[in-house]
Amino acid sequence: MLSPFFAAINLFGGLALFLYGVEETTTAFGSSFGGKSKELLIRFTRRKPMAFLFGAALSAIAQGSTVATSFAIGFVDVGMLSFAGSVVVMMGASVGGTFVTFLLSLDIAAFSPLLFGASFLMVRFGKRTVYRIGCVLQGLSLVLLGMFVLKLGVGPLLQDPRFSDMATVAGSNSLLVGIAAFVATAVLQSSSAVMALAVTLAVSGALPATAILPVVCGAHVGSSVTVLLAGFSGRQNARKLGVCTFVYKFLGVLFILPFFPWIQGFMASGGGLAAKVVQAQVGVTLFNAVVFYPFTDILAHFSARIAEQAGGERLGAPVYLDDELTDVPSLAILLLSKEMIRLANYIEMYCQVLFAPEKSLEGFEELPFAIRELSEACQEYMFEIHIPSDDDALRENYSTVSYSMVSFRQMAKILSGELRLLAEAGVAAQFVRELGEKTWRELSRLALTDIRLALRAFALADADFASEAGRYEREFEELDRRIRLRLGVDALNRRELAPLLDFMSQIFLLVKTSLEVARGEARRDREAG
Repeated sequence: MLSPFFAAINLFGGLALFLYGVEETTTAFGSSFGGKSKELLIRFTRRKPMAFLFGAALSAIAQGSTVATSFAIGFVDVGMLSFAGSVVVMMGASVGGTFVTFLLSLDIAAFSPLLFGASFLMVRFGKRTVYRIGCVLQGLSLVLLGMFVLKLGVGPLLQDPRFSDMATVAGSNSLLVGIAAFVATAVLQSSSAVMALAVTLAVSGALPATAILPVVCGAHVGSSVTVLLAGFSGRQNARKLGVCTFVYKFLGVLFILPFFPWIQGFMASGGGLAAKVVQAQVGVTLFNAVVFYPFTDILAHFSARIAEQAGGERLGAPVYLDDELTDVPSLAILLLSKEMIRLANYIEMYCQVLFAPEKSLEGFEELPFAIRELSEACQEYMFEIHIPSDDDALRENYSTVSYSMVSFRQMAKILSGELRLLAEAGVAAQFVRELGEKTWRELSRLALTDIRLALRAFALADADFASEAGRYEREFEELDRRIRLRLGVDALNRRELAPLLDFMSQIFLLVKTSLEVARGEARRDREAG
């Protein structure tokens, strides 16, 4: 009674160790990418064959296709890769993901404690490159250790007649096995874990040869479910690639079905079952890639049409931020900067509405809330980016972006807070009545010019805009002083002028905060020079 129970515990623990090892390998590999690595990858993905190899290599090293898919979407978002190019990367990642199955089939799991010990010393005492390699090897050792524990769990199960009966049913019902592999992959969110279990069962003799291909096909399609679901809860490009991945893998398996009897006959022939698992997975992924590679553009266009019909994002929803890439700081900072430029456009748009009293706020009610929501998302993403302590260039880049992000967040609070309430109460019209249209136009011109120049200094990375904003700052301060003096005298006897003083305070704070963005860009220009 106890033997099957402890066997199940070993299976569960082995899968957990395996998945944790894959996650650690992905994190360690992603964090090793600095600015120079990013530039190399950009050159590497310019052509489709190289993009395919990039996806395959990245997926093989990181022990999974998730990181390669995230990289592809990140490159599309920052304009470094076409969407069709990201589809090619996804195809390569699907093939590269078979490497972990090949590795596990070599029966080297017994060496995992030795590898873990060596990697522990590299992490504990190594620096820079040695430390980073040690982190990757530590994750890989956990993958192999998980495989070792899985094997410990399978042995006792083989002695259970009920398990033998299940294996017999699996060998005679390919559809049931395929569905089970599909569901398991979707639930575990890892085809590698399902294939690791398949290799373990095959080596132990518990997986019939006729069940290998259904497991491979089910896991192949099931691996697209995670990408598909994540895409529909995220950004537009992620949604498109999620649809594309599902269509690509589902049709790929459908095209294999006519050859199913012939392949099953090959699987039933002599040879090691672990090797058969690897051959089947490599064959399915390569066949899928060969069939669809010439039609990459058509597949990309078709997937984009389906994704667009599913609807767009909320106005305040992030378009470029990807949580999967916070461990790849060089790319995460680029995505954050891209999202901040989008936030800057929202801020400039709303400021133009605020300083146009002849225009109604109707139709723009959602904008201040979108500004607040997007600024919160950007700030949270900024905090989640992991910066290596030994990469000075990356740390400096992060410092500059975070300096500007703090100012953007403050501007968002001003615009979505008291300033919004004052604008909705009609303070602009009251200002014109009390101080005249000429004064209002002068205030609007100087404030908008300062804000616009500061935001463009960041968006275009141009310090000249920052210098020009500084010149307008003095004019704005002088006008602000004159208006406050005039309102201050009248406000002693007229309480209804209090909103105007509050309005001037909020505008002054908004302009000054925007100039901090410009100063941050000017500082980066000086340090770069």
